[in-house]
Amino acid sequence: MNVVEGSFERARDQGQMLPARIGGTGAVMTREAVLAWVETAPTGRELAYAEGSLPGWSKTPATVRDLDDRGIVFAFYDGKKGQYVIRRLSAPYTPAPQPMRIAREIAPSADDKARLLKVLRAEAKAGQPCSSNKVLAIKAGLKDADRASYLLKLLVKDGAIRNDATEWKPGRCITIVATGDRTHVAKGTPR
Repeated sequence: MNVVEGSFERARDQGQMLPARIGGTGAVMTREAVLAWVETAPTGRELAYAEGSLPGWSKTPATVRDLDDRGIVFAFYDGKKGQYVIRRLSAPYTPAPQPMRIAREIAPSADDKARLLKVLRAEAKAGQPCSSNKVLAIKAGLKDADRASYLLKLLVKDGAIRNDATEWKPGRCITIVATGDRTHVAKGTPR
């Protein structure tokens, strides 16, 4: 960076800017270079980080706005020189806080698994064919067929049931591990 002295009291650093080839007619420093300057610059020092029309693809303007919002720099436009400038304030530099990730809520599976297992036990004890995921969801009071499919996998993983694929409808035979009861498979009706 070169220091450019003006008719004002403050010394202004001139950052090494990359010309905008797409989305603007100006030039801008990289985001990383601006952050490196902010970390080491003394209070009151200025940096010309961009000039001309800012490119839309650059992450630097958003970073500068964030630094300005957090009171680490004061951002302004010097119309006489056509430069976007930041002035280092006395607040210590801290990295931007990471946005909180909001995980989607997954309903507790213990109650749902117990209800589904009860339905499967009843079907196996009666020797009925295993219902489709959609019908299992209705019988067990689950949200939808996807939830029933997910819970079937959990029950297999927990060792409560065995889910064996068959060539005949309904396409699976559920065995209750604790009792040995199995759902019925009607041979002769391909799935």
